[in-house]
Amino acid sequence: MLIKSDRLKGIIQRAYDCKPPTKDEVKFMLEFDETSMEAKLIRATADDIIRNNSDNSAIILGQIGVDIMKCPGGCKFCTFGDDHTEFEPMRISDDELRIKVHNFVKGGDLYGLYLMTMHEYELPVLLNAVKTAREITPDTTQIWVNIGDTDTDTFKELKKNGVTGVYHVCRLNEGIDTKLKPEDRIHTMDNALEAGLELYTCLEPIGPEHTPEMLADHMFIGIERGIYQHAAMRRVAVPGTPLAKRGQISELRLAQIVAIVGLASFMVPTMAYLGVHEPNTLGYTSGANIITAESGYNPRDSNGDTSKGRGMDMDACRKMMLECGFSYLRRGDESKIPLTLDYIMEKASEI
Repeated sequence: MLIKSDRLKGIIQRAYDCKPPTKDEVKFMLEFDETSMEAKLIRATADDIIRNNSDNSAIILGQIGVDIMKCPGGCKFCTFGDDHTEFEPMRISDDELRIKVHNFVKGGDLYGLYLMTMHEYELPVLLNAVKTAREITPDTTQIWVNIGDTDTDTFKELKKNGVTGVYHVCRLNEGIDTKLKPEDRIHTMDNALEAGLELYTCLEPIGPEHTPEMLADHMFIGIERGIYQHAAMRRVAVPGTPLAKRGQISELRLAQIVAIVGLASFMVPTMAYLGVHEPNTLGYTSGANIITAESGYNPRDSNGDTSKGRGMDMDACRKMMLECGFSYLRRGDESKIPLTLDYIMEKASEI
């Protein structure tokens, strides 16, 4: 224990000297039990450094699932996987999309809006959704996409139409728990960067069976590419999905992992924000400062509209960030809004 504590002390001191841990040191930190003193120290360190670096600011993102189908990605943890889904193909109308976008942006404090599709998607449909959303969103809200594997030219077309960035990951056990190829997922991340888009990624979906070595290796896929946002997400045991029987990690373990992701990535020059999913207070006291409101279709929800299921709305997101001690919300142009109880009550009263 003394040797481990001395090693951890050195890692933490170097973090305060702006030197992130190596991959081997990340594996070392992941080996601690989530209830240990060492895990608590890791979480407190990440929280302190990231709050200081961001002026104790948080951001709210919105995500709208615009269509669903039997997804050929076949992810065994996703409610839309083609081998087990009970959903029929559906697509929200332009009018539905306008209402959902309006509900996200009417308060003027949404940093960015994700438009999400299945792994396979129709580009004209996605471009129409981007156009529709862009007509409603203020200049202070960025538009992002969460889509399947995509080539550089398509990403350039999306950027030309107002998209700022893309969320994409090479998931844990990609090609085993999914029908997709890890090399294709990573190539898509490179395509987005080549097209001039910002890259947002995540260590996901984390389950009890994933080892420190697996977590560290996947964590560094994004770090080595220069991400704008990193995150950690646990796998949700969605009823009816093949991997539900493996269970979930605890929110405390997720908080430990997100803290380590933050310490490993906070010195990436383009890195600005750190996410934890699904939102929880332990994560937001362990370095995370991104919270996501969700509407429409959601791969972790068996409800056809996640705003009526697992998804949080804007008021709930604002309140959680206030309760977790953040001083400001940032808009997509990086301007800051003081986060106070009066502000929360004002926004909650708006129609």
